[in-house]
Amino acid sequence: MVRSRWRPGKPWRFDGFAFHEGSRGFELRVGRLRISQSTYLLAAAILVGVGGGWGAVLFRALIGYETTLAGMLTALLAHVAGPAALALTVGIGGAVAAWVAARFAPEARGHGVPEVMAAVALRGGVMRPRTILVKALASATTIGFGGAAGREGPIVQIGSAIGSVLGQLAHAPAPIVRTLVACGAAAGISATFNAPIGGVFFASEVILGDFAPRAFATVVVASVVSAVIGRAVLGNRPSFDASAFVLVSPRELWLYALLGVACAFWAWGFVKLLYALEDGADRVRLPAAAKGFLGFALVGALGTFVPQILGVGYAAMQHVLDGHVGLGRAVALAALKPVATSLTLAAGGSGGVFAPSLFTGAMLGDAFGRVVHTAFPLWTATPAAYGLVAMAAIFGAAAEAPITAIVIVFEMSDDYTIILPLMIATVVATVLGRRLLGSTVYEMKLERRGIDWQRVRRPPPIANATVVARTDERVADVLARLPDDARAIAVVSGDRIVRVIDASVLPEALARSQTAALRDL
Repeated sequence: MVRSRWRPGKPWRFDGFAFHEGSRGFELRVGRLRISQSTYLLAAAILVGVGGGWGAVLFRALIGYETTLAGMLTALLAHVAGPAALALTVGIGGAVAAWVAARFAPEARGHGVPEVMAAVALRGGVMRPRTILVKALASATTIGFGGAAGREGPIVQIGSAIGSVLGQLAHAPAPIVRTLVACGAAAGISATFNAPIGGVFFASEVILGDFAPRAFATVVVASVVSAVIGRAVLGNRPSFDASAFVLVSPRELWLYALLGVACAFWAWGFVKLLYALEDGADRVRLPAAAKGFLGFALVGALGTFVPQILGVGYAAMQHVLDGHVGLGRAVALAALKPVATSLTLAAGGSGGVFAPSLFTGAMLGDAFGRVVHTAFPLWTATPAAYGLVAMAAIFGAAAEAPITAIVIVFEMSDDYTIILPLMIATVVATVLGRRLLGSTVYEMKLERRGIDWQRVRRPPPIANATVVARTDERVADVLARLPDDARAIAVVSGDRIVRVIDASVLPEALARSQTAALRDL
């Protein structure tokens, strides 16, 4: 962690850089040159957009190389192991991915998004530079060798780490670093899914938790720059070819609302299974590589009979949209993909849950669509339309991010005609999903570490602040004089309050560093 040499009444000073806090925000001074906060953020957002865009391009290329390597290994093992070759190959990939993450950067395990959320809320956006390389390698190995995970979580963490490192190199204060982390998250989503608007909403809705105008504008710049790079290298085309689905009758909206209910319950089962297997795996005392091999080998064994569940699964989703998946097959895939994803992440793999949510939604929606289209053929759309809508509904229910889900699926399919059913089903699924789960799929990861996410994200109002502390005070000193019933600390700079900190985050901050100060939170 980069530490400032700030003292009360003085600027943050580092080797020629000096950040001053004024009435209009921070000001960067390099010698006699003065750069306003808005100018600095604009320039930094462009750089983060470039880094996130190329990071997404290179990450996808790395997945391609790993996939080729896995194919060669499977062909080699087929001469020795026969039908078990695929399971062995996936197991070997899992062993490598789990060992790399556990050995070099434990935060690179799992989804990636919860780690970014924790960095923004608890550590002022500070992330380790090594996360970029370790996450890329562990995730590319996980996905390339057949682990059932998505690439959005890794690229969000990679892009966010790029933004964090850029902020740390400039020795920027925590508010600016947090904004650059959000820029990196948006840039990663924008380039890898060709969804610049979705990237902005993901960063604002999931990572930051608000739509503050200044941060929102900066995030937009990073997302646009990243999208330009992604489209120039990867092509300007949607992720899925959706064939002009239409709302046949207004009566269909009731069926889409019912689909939202089904997606909420399916997402509930997915999330509960994910963390049940993770908790069970944590109780198994085995080396990371051995645990990775066993868990991934089970995924490979399933994939031997149902290969569609391996990897990201975009080809299988396109088959659904093309109408090439039968009812029984769709139901089986909707059930098996959550199992494979849960095994992958529980075993120590590195990958996201967004793509598996889309996959599960596509299969569940297609099965639902086939049933209702058979029952009401004259006033219902094709089953594939329900599959496309359910993609957003499943993720909306699991992540409580309806705007992100709607916008990303819309951008990925480039089909405006389905927007009304998309909104209805996703909102119903999100509202019901919150009631069923209580927390999002990302928040649950943090709550298992003892972090009260709701109190961190929404700290008590200033009226509940029972302690006033200076921004340079050490966490240990504040804790020493903190009353037992204290719920919040008002942090002051000079003669004005600059922020309110939830008291529950102080013990964890002290556990990370005995010399941590309030400015580092």
